[in-house]
Amino acid sequence: MKKKILGIDINDCFLSAVVIEQSRQEIRILSCGSVGIDGETSINEILPELLEQVSWSGGMSCCGISLSGASLRNLSIPFIDKGKINQILPFELEDQLITPASDQIVEYSITGTSDQSSHVLVAGIENRVLRHHLENLQSSGLDPDILTFRIVALAEQLLHDGKSNPSFLLLDAGLHSISILNVHQGQIVFMRHLPYPDRMFTKAPFIFTEGRTTIAQPDEAAACISSLCKDIKRSIGFYSLETGLEVSPEQIILTGCMVQADVFQETISSEFGQDIIVTDIKQDAKISLSGSAHETWDFALHDHALSLAIKGMRKKQFFNFRKDEFAPPGSLFTSKRNLLAASVLLFLVIGGWLGFMGVDYFSLKSKYDEIGGKMQAVFKETFPERTRISDPLLEMKASIRNIQAPSIATPVFSGDKRALNLIADISGRIPGTVKIEVSRLVIDQESVHMKGTTDTFNNVNIIQSSLRKSPLYQDVDIVSAAADKDSDKIRFELRMQTGGV
Repeated sequence: MKKKILGIDINDCFLSAVVIEQSRQEIRILSCGSVGIDGETSINEILPELLEQVSWSGGMSCCGISLSGASLRNLSIPFIDKGKINQILPFELEDQLITPASDQIVEYSITGTSDQSSHVLVAGIENRVLRHHLENLQSSGLDPDILTFRIVALAEQLLHDGKSNPSFLLLDAGLHSISILNVHQGQIVFMRHLPYPDRMFTKAPFIFTEGRTTIAQPDEAAACISSLCKDIKRSIGFYSLETGLEVSPEQIILTGCMVQADVFQETISSEFGQDIIVTDIKQDAKISLSGSAHETWDFALHDHALSLAIKGMRKKQFFNFRKDEFAPPGSLFTSKRNLLAASVLLFLVIGGWLGFMGVDYFSLKSKYDEIGGKMQAVFKETFPERTRISDPLLEMKASIRNIQAPSIATPVFSGDKRALNLIADISGRIPGTVKIEVSRLVIDQESVHMKGTTDTFNNVNIIQSSLRKSPLYQDVDIVSAAADKDSDKIRFELRMQTGGV
């Protein structure tokens, strides 16, 4: 079955779109186009023109945005379990982000693990920024299924093709800024967005007209690019210093509209002492052109949009910000066929449920009647003087209470459940090397709640595992664990289940 997918690339200076068609293992580019962006025009004003260029009539789409405005961080989290990372990440980001994590959509990727800790690449986009992008797209009748970073889609395609080195530096040179992405051993580990030096705008060595780049002042252009290369090296150096990971790209790949300027490639190659590779996704992936795409295709303008369209074919998505409140609406009822299938499925579910409930009702009623007859027989045999019986169970309980001697109240806790034994067990099982301050200890009939502080998250795990060895508790759960900003301690709460032991 043929499948059409639209890739939309939102760049600093232009919009581009590519429509591809997949048939089995073959991919064809059906149409492509681009529209320039100036300072006075909004995206929702020019997007309809672009969609008309590529003759888009609807279907699955994938949209890519710039790293500009995104919060990018590389963090070290003291856990390797993904569930615990999901819990602790918002607290780790509190001191890292200007905008609270609750006001952003955050995506992350584990880039490596060492010594019970994980290295994490985190990207966050403010809700208002995402909402602005989606409103611009939706106002033109486009509601993308995937919203991601344009440079990420391109890097994924380079890795998928397998023709690039497993460790490379990707430079996406646009009109106003450059985005850098570092791949280490086949894993995206680092991303940053760098504006161009001020002199690149004040002295204007480049001229941008109709999506083409020309050089006005070659010497000044080379000086600006040389300054930019120093900023790139400085960013990578800071990353290596923070993480302890020596990043030395074996390849440097250049993409974006600035690849049209030869001085850009030559200066970067000279500064890094390496040859520069210019991307051409269509050629690398052996994708064919059809129809009008032969006349309009330009790899410098359309490579990102093509990568985004191909990304839409993959099941596993990396850095997709259409989630939580921005998740796309369900597609179950978007066609009559799906609606009919859903109605039949609902009818079968309801019919099956009613049938099961009917069978279960008659089965339970039969058992109830059988047990009721046995209870009446037992009651008559035990209390033969009683001839009128309405509720044999309640009447038997009342009769037994009348003939029993008054019972003596027993304490809530007995034997090994006494409070002193529980406290002694807790104190004896926590290793002496673990520093702990207990601020609250509550013991009830079913559980023990303990709150306090310790030095590290690892100590919380040690306390949990030590107490789990006790026969007094069915289970020991970590209710919460968070860093205290004032004391640099770890606040924790444990719950020990004692019921039934």
